[in-house]
Amino acid sequence: MKIGNPLDLIRTGQPTATSPASTADNAKAKLDASLTQATANGSSSSVKVSSDLAALTAETQDSDAFDSKRVEQLKAAIADGSFKVNAEAVADKMISSNVEALTRSKP
Repeated sequence: MKIGNPLDLIRTGQPTATSPASTADNAKAKLDASLTQATANGSSSSVKVSSDLAALTAETQDSDAFDSKRVEQLKAAIADGSFKVNAEAVADKMISSNVEALTRSKP
């Protein structure tokens, strides 16, 4: 079970595992940095984004991986003290995640 948003880790400078998503994020960050530098220098440049990166960006934007309405509900519940953690559900998810990982690692 993974908790947290990898983009938050990248923004705070914490290392993340290299995966296709994090590789694309790194490429986008480098592109953004070079565009910022070019703008600061007063130069203009043209950038051609690869079709793979364009497809990945479109896929990420269309995914339901981030539900901002649900995040706001959770923030409000935490702020007013009504958020309750279901310890049994968390434990069950952790156990099933570990069992899955162990079954995949056996030869």
